[in-house]
Amino acid sequence: MFFSFLPLVHQHKHSHGLIALWYITESVEELHRKLTIDRFTPFKTIKRNRHWLSARLALQIATNHTKSKIKKSPEGKPFLDDQDGHISMSHSGEMAAAMYNKTQSCGIDLELYDQRIERIVHKFTGKTEEDLFREGFYCSSACLLWSAKESVFKYCELHDVNFIEEIQLKEINYENQTLKFHLKRFDPDVPITVFYRVYEAVGEKVYETPLLADLDMRTNERYILTWL
Repeated sequence: MFFSFLPLVHQHKHSHGLIALWYITESVEELHRKLTIDRFTPFKTIKRNRHWLSARLALQIATNHTKSKIKKSPEGKPFLDDQDGHISMSHSGEMAAAMYNKTQSCGIDLELYDQRIERIVHKFTGKTEEDLFREGFYCSSACLLWSAKESVFKYCELHDVNFIEEIQLKEINYENQTLKFHLKRFDPDVPITVFYRVYEAVGEKVYETPLLADLDMRTNERYILTWL
C-alpha cells in the first residue's frame, strides 16, 4: 500500500479511535506553526524538538481536537486535560505516531529498524520467545518484539517490570500481523493481543509492507509500529 500524502491516519480495527502516523519532513519552525495543542518549550537539540512536535501533531489528527493540553497521571501516563478518552505517543527516526481510544487504555510504540538490536535481545527476550521467531527473521522479529512489549508496558502503566518474566510472548502471527502475550504481573495471567504494521520510507514516500527477513529489512528506511 502506498501513501501519497502525509501524515497518515489509520482507523482502528479493534477499538474506538484512530492512529495517526506522521513522517517528519518539516523544520522545527514549520512543525511549531501547525501545532495547536499543548505548549512547546524548545529543547536543546533539533531532533528532540522535531520528535516532540510531530508526535503532538499526530495526536491532533488522532483525536480531532486542537485545543487540549497534555498532562500526566501519577503513574506517568499522558492524558488530555479537557477530553475523555486515552492517548499514547511514540517516535523514532523520522516518524512519529499517536493513538486515541475513546473507551479504554491504549499503548503505541514506533521503532526504526536497526540490526544492532541483536546485541541486546537477551535483555528482553526469553529462550522460548526466541524459538517463535521465523527462520531468517531474527533481528526483525526481535525489533518487533521489543516494540510490542513497549506497547504493553505503556498500555498497562507498569513500573519496574521484568520484560522477560512478566510480559511473555506466546505467539507471533506474521500473516495476521499480531502478537499474543501473557501478562504475568497479575494472577491469573492476563492474555493480551498486540497489532503491528511495517512501513518503508523512500524519500518522502511511505509504503506499507509485511515484516521482512533480516536481509531485506536492512534495505532503505523501515519502521515497525505496534499498538493495542
